[in-house]
Amino acid sequence: MNSQPGFATVLLDTSLPQLDHVFEYRIPEALKGEVRVGSKVSVPLRSGARFSDAYVTAISEKPEFTGDLQFIENVISPVTLLKPDTLQLARKIADRQAGSAMDVLRLIIPARYVRAEKAFLAEPFKPNDFSGDIPSKPEEFNPLHIPFGSRFALKVPPRLEVSSGLTSSNWVKLFVALAAEQLAKGFSTVIAVPDFRDIEKLEQACVVAGLEKHFIRVDAKLSGQQRYVNYLRSLTQEPLIILGNRSATLAPAHNLGLLVVWDDGDHNFEEPLGPYAHARDVSLVRQSLSGCSLLFASHTRSLETQRLVKLGFFTEAPVDEVAQPEIVLTDANLEEGTSPSRIPGAAWLGAKKALERGPVLVQVASPGFSPALVCSACKERATCASCHGPLHLAHRNSSPSCRWCGNLNAAWTCDGCAGTQLRPIAAGTERTSDEIGRAFPGVKVIVADGQHIITSVPEQPAIIVATPGAEPLAEGGYAAILLLDGERLRGREAFRVDEDVLRNWSNTIALAKSDATVFINGAGQVLGQTLLESAQVRWAAHELADRMELHLPPAVRVVSVSGSVEMVRTTCDEIPPLAGHRVLGPVSQVDGSSRALIFFEYKDGEKLATNLRAAVISSATRSKKPSYSDRAARVLRLRVRFDDPDIDSL
Repeated sequence: MNSQPGFATVLLDTSLPQLDHVFEYRIPEALKGEVRVGSKVSVPLRSGARFSDAYVTAISEKPEFTGDLQFIENVISPVTLLKPDTLQLARKIADRQAGSAMDVLRLIIPARYVRAEKAFLAEPFKPNDFSGDIPSKPEEFNPLHIPFGSRFALKVPPRLEVSSGLTSSNWVKLFVALAAEQLAKGFSTVIAVPDFRDIEKLEQACVVAGLEKHFIRVDAKLSGQQRYVNYLRSLTQEPLIILGNRSATLAPAHNLGLLVVWDDGDHNFEEPLGPYAHARDVSLVRQSLSGCSLLFASHTRSLETQRLVKLGFFTEAPVDEVAQPEIVLTDANLEEGTSPSRIPGAAWLGAKKALERGPVLVQVASPGFSPALVCSACKERATCASCHGPLHLAHRNSSPSCRWCGNLNAAWTCDGCAGTQLRPIAAGTERTSDEIGRAFPGVKVIVADGQHIITSVPEQPAIIVATPGAEPLAEGGYAAILLLDGERLRGREAFRVDEDVLRNWSNTIALAKSDATVFINGAGQVLGQTLLESAQVRWAAHELADRMELHLPPAVRVVSVSGSVEMVRTTCDEIPPLAGHRVLGPVSQVDGSSRALIFFEYKDGEKLATNLRAAVISSATRSKKPSYSDRAARVLRLRVRFDDPDIDSL
């Protein structure tokens, strides 16, 4: 007779917010011994006509429910897929964001591949014990020591490491050295970076350091099967180095000792799926639960991290200064009353001279040939006939197309003057490369943007025209860098525009040789002086002080509430009394819904999240499906997003 208790509580794999709690089921005799905490099972719903996947959260001898309980149908996988600490993390994040724990678990646990699972289980588990040498840290990081449980904010000086013919950023070598130190102690390390380029840099550095048996990737660039196998390996009792993007901060890790986040201000760390938890916040929650060390590192400093430093929650990491590229602000050389050139003469001459020593990077604001068009007659901005979005030219000889809906506007007519001729007013990567090709005959010109993905270029002379974030790594570093379109980048209507531009330019400058020259056009006085003095931390401190004075994020938190206007207004009216909170809206949105913003203090986050979660559940239970005759109608349900990055429309 099997002595296993006969009852299990499970969390249903469903997106319905009203079902975000545990349910009790009986364990049939045939499955006793197979059902374990963390098992994925199939359970009947209501009358048993439908079934749902679920995860077992607990097993007991006596249920809390006194009525009749249904039986678990079957065990889906023999692997314990959900660890207790993973469930605790998911629950904590969901409660903070007024979301469902299962929505968080879907971001953690990949789709199951039966054949891959069987092959993994067929191989006997043999942990790879680390016995190699620990790679040395770059000299500028020698003062940095990370005790267990510490929290550091590190401002990384821009410098490239060149050894054995391999070029990499100094932070890459630092992270690998820190991860190897953790392996030697029997601890795992999680390293989260913004995109696949950064993951590949770390992967290459791990291989060079002899750590190829000790790391796994958890990013979406892998096949589904490989992601599942890597997830299974992360569940084992083996210390690992886990490399990935925002999802890495959620990945299971045996004996986690260090969690590292590179460039937490990058928008790729914003989770687009509910409950919309930023990787930075996930890392903070995970550190509080596990007690591991936490390191936020970047060339700049996000305002959120600066706030944590100001509160004393994070410690400024010590680092030695290094030689940095020379910064030239081309705006400062203009005579009064002179209009600036897009590529100033000093930058042209600097690029020509630098080509003798290696490749030159030219960064522009937009891809394509011309990102903006106007009517040749009246100079009004050309917009799409279908959706009124901005028109652009993807290539020199292409027809005008809409940047929003993609429709071609070959027979475009101006609404104001009925003109039919268009004129480009801005240059993208394609047009800039044409201009540079004519100015530098015989020099190879390479375009790197979203349509032309290039991760590295050789040390030979060439001009690389790239958009922000798409710059390839040059072997040995760039001999010169031209940062163009500063006024266009800073002129965007965005809440964090200056922070984004400073972060992007700082990351780009870090790709240059130490003796290179960086020409910046349109930086403005404040950002220009910040880059000249390498004072990104000071800029963040001043910007945070201004935000605190104005009670704007991240000095306070914000949550957006969207849905029908009645629903949003009622929800905002029923929030609990909070000291100093503000409600803006509701305001109508282009999709027919309404949205309001609630600004509140950090200490009130738990109370507000609980209240809004109840409102979401109430909305979900009251909402009715449209009738058969009105199937095209859209059902507006209440939607809540804490720390919404898109708050520019109010």
